[in-house]
Amino acid sequence: MIQRYDGDVLLSDLEALAAPQRRAFAAACAEALLRHFGSAWAASESAGSTECEQVVAFCWRAVERGAGDPESSEIVDLFLTGLEEILSEDEEGDLGVMEHVIAGAYYALKCSREGDSGNAELVAKNLYEAADYVALADPEIDMASPNAGSAIIASEVVQKTLAVIAGIRDLVIARTFQGSDQSVEISQVRGFARQGLDG
Repeated sequence: MIQRYDGDVLLSDLEALAAPQRRAFAAACAEALLRHFGSAWAASESAGSTECEQVVAFCWRAVERGAGDPESSEIVDLFLTGLEEILSEDEEGDLGVMEHVIAGAYYALKCSREGDSGNAELVAKNLYEAADYVALADPEIDMASPNAGSAIIASEVVQKTLAVIAGIRDLVIARTFQGSDQSVEISQVRGFARQGLDG
């Protein structure tokens, strides 16, 4: 069965979760973006790759700590400003798929503050859009065909990415990210996000 991205349904699922779960979902989607599109599809020295690595690590620390730390808020502001600058300087579209990796990191950072469901969904949307970007470049897909849209949705990279988003959602729903099992739960979800498209 062909899966499709439905942001409204995902947002509804995320709204039913607690803030720590939403933070973990956003961090995991940002991790998957970085590992599978920032590393595999772009040059390792690509603009924003180092910043995104730092942001993903910070977002996982936010899952561990929760919100409310004034020092963390200052760090988030610095990271957000840095990512905004990278995106605004890309007037020629040279970032390619990294634009989605950076945007995903940006929304994951925003989610790290309050565990906001809207920002968490935007990380997943950028993960989906990164896969869509890669599928659009596939020479096997005839963009002149009236069935090009269906071929993109059905492409392996898009279908695997949608399965990763659903898998992260399901893992996050089954965990609280609090208490004595927190580090194990983070490790499980982070491991899945890292494996993601390779699984």
